[in-house]
Amino acid sequence: MTSSSSAQHPAAENACRITLGQANQVRPKLPLLKILQAAGAQGETFTLKEVMHYLGQYIMVRQLYDKRQQHMVYCGGDQLGELLGLESFSVKDPSPVYDMLKRNLTSAAMTV
Repeated sequence: MTSSSSAQHPAAENACRITLGQANQVRPKLPLLKILQAAGAQGETFTLKEVMHYLGQYIMVRQLYDKRQQHMVYCGGDQLGELLGLESFSVKDPSPVYDMLKRNLTSAAMTV
């Protein structure tokens, strides 16, 4: 029953296939790009790994994580919360982050 996970999340698999398979570089939409740049990113295209790194850096620099339960991120009232449409999330369930990335990343190869 390995196909059950792909049946439940076909959009996520397609987004990953587009992001990782067709091109190594992705282009964030402006609101996400501003967040990445606030964390030190330079340029306009990145690998998915770089996007995740800078998102983590942003959370750390802005101290959006709970000091006691560090898997909890409180992003209400922040640009990240606006993009996610959430007040908080747990990194133990990253699906809201993946959903936001699907909406805010395009393949750099498709935009050239």
